[in-house]
Amino acid sequence: MKITLHTRSAHPGPLQLSGGHLSLERSSSLLHLGVPVTDQPLPGGPKAAGLPVEVAQAYLQRWNDHDGAAVTRLFAPNGTYVDPTLPGPLSGEAIAVYVADLVAAFPDLTFVVEGISVDSDRVTAQWRMQGTNTGLFPGAPEPTRGTCDLPGVDVITVGSDGITSVVGYFDQKTFVEQLGLQALIVPQDEWPLHFGMSARTDLGNTTVPGAITMTWIDVDSEEEWSDVGLRTFSVIEALSSEPGFIGWVGASSDHRGHTLTAWASPEAAEAAINRSIPHRQAMDQFMNGKLGRRTFTSLWTPHRLNDQIGTCAHCGGSAHIASGALSAPCECGGEVAVTSYI
Repeated sequence: MKITLHTRSAHPGPLQLSGGHLSLERSSSLLHLGVPVTDQPLPGGPKAAGLPVEVAQAYLQRWNDHDGAAVTRLFAPNGTYVDPTLPGPLSGEAIAVYVADLVAAFPDLTFVVEGISVDSDRVTAQWRMQGTNTGLFPGAPEPTRGTCDLPGVDVITVGSDGITSVVGYFDQKTFVEQLGLQALIVPQDEWPLHFGMSARTDLGNTTVPGAITMTWIDVDSEEEWSDVGLRTFSVIEALSSEPGFIGWVGASSDHRGHTLTAWASPEAAEAAINRSIPHRQAMDQFMNGKLGRRTFTSLWTPHRLNDQIGTCAHCGGSAHIASGALSAPCECGGEVAVTSYI
């Protein structure tokens, strides 16, 4: 099973979230533990940090300071960080990069600590991650500008050389839904199928298609997915107001994105695409080696158009709607209306 995120992007693609830990506000729970609450940094590096709870306090404060390098210095040489968004533990400079990515995505990021408990060398901190997504995080096509107030827990283990591990726990589904996204669960790929995501326009246009344009593009990285998603949304936003545009379907799986666009005629398709500045810019990026590694475009005309078959709302029977007709009568006397062909 894999979890994919769906955004408003017209070219949906797998979305990788950056996550992390959040900053520390003053909390009465720290006072109950006898830990001094101060805005001043603790003296010394990890080896001089003192009690596990003091190291944990310093760790959370460095997150609150948005200082990835200072967060990293609190870890032991082989110390690791992991949370549900990561494929595996991070260590060393990768932790600092992770902090920077999350702060870039949430410039006002803060962690409100709701409780801390200590068991020998292990500190458990309950927090709420709060912030507004006004910057990009890796794999996302655009900032959502949504706010989050996400509950979570860090389990921080401290050794003589500093933090040996941080394990973060939070609900990814809650996280993305608070930002205005959808978390979609799809099966793992299994030959001969690659599973993924899809999107379509819904303009209510019931014109019979006179042409179909079909395209696909292969990409190599999540950054390219993001670029393709943004550009595809711009292309479809422009094309949907063109005369002769009927509708569009896009899908992505593995590292390939597909589109099908229905048009009233081949001439309408060619004229609209030739006028589209976003489409021309995307093709220029590809031709200059800056977007994707392989692509295909094509224009198709119908070989045969079958009837639409709809279900009668009154009796449940079927009605055949001829190509070009707005509706068809049912045997019960009801009427079944045509719907969009794509």
